[in-house]
Amino acid sequence: MSEKKSYREASRIDWKSEQYNCYDQIKLACLLRIANATEKMAENYIHLISNRDLYKKWFEEEKKGKNHLYNVINGLRGTITKLKRGKK
Repeated sequence: MSEKKSYREASRIDWKSEQYNCYDQIKLACLLRIANATEKMAENYIHLISNRDLYKKWFEEEKKGKNHLYNVINGLRGTITKLKRGKK
């Protein structure tokens, strides 16, 4: 393997040629590529988890806001009822 190429780059080349006959280096390069692919998949998973947490937080905030507004509406309904009773 030439000095300029990394193990990862060399593993993408036709490793059957005479130039790349050291199988340990090829195995190392393949393991590095597999590790890179695994890390890439983990990045997507981490991104999905953070999005899920963000949407869950927004949902909980809106749920609290909705409950507060329901309480306000019920309080106003009670006030209206008291005012109607007072007119009679």
